[in-house]
Amino acid sequence: MAKTERCERCQRPQALCYCARLSPIDNSWPIWILQHPAEARHALGTARIAALGLLDCALALSQSPAAAHPFPSTAHSPVLIYPGPSSLPLQELSLDPRRPLLFIDATWRKSRRMLMENPWLEALPRYALPTPPPSRYRIRREPKPEAISTLEAIVHCLGLLEGDATRYQPLLEQMDRLVDEQIAHMGEEVFARNYRREED
Repeated sequence: MAKTERCERCQRPQALCYCARLSPIDNSWPIWILQHPAEARHALGTARIAALGLLDCALALSQSPAAAHPFPSTAHSPVLIYPGPSSLPLQELSLDPRRPLLFIDATWRKSRRMLMENPWLEALPRYALPTPPPSRYRIRREPKPEAISTLEAIVHCLGLLEGDATRYQPLLEQMDRLVDEQIAHMGEEVFARNYRREED
């Protein structure tokens, strides 16, 4: 069987490449995404949409344990956007858009392990998003109703900090298209059996 040709940028099959549909947005706050290696293998990984759809976004694979972060050096230390009892509300983040906002792209269980295995990550000041809108990422079960995808968290965070909730909607619309394509590929019956929410 012939090997499927894939786009080098979005890692999708050439016939399903979405790069031409993305017009990168000039975000004010630098975005760093630390990705668990397992997430890099997901065909619908939303972190890749963020990396391709934002002008100032760095995506790096997690190497555990690691003594220092794998991102480009900067004079401004990052802050971690991650929920928890030690996290401050995002509204209390000093409005200095030169500080990178770091997101972990992993399942909840794996993200907690990444925190424990990377002292530099655990030591970062931590901020939590206010309750986000329900997730649009309909093909993954989450342990909590308020759980959202990495891309949704980034869009929600930037929208709040920049005071514009609509600026980054094209990224979510691209995610919606990929999800719809995947549902069409698996079939409505499989989707309903495995992912349909009770309220749908």
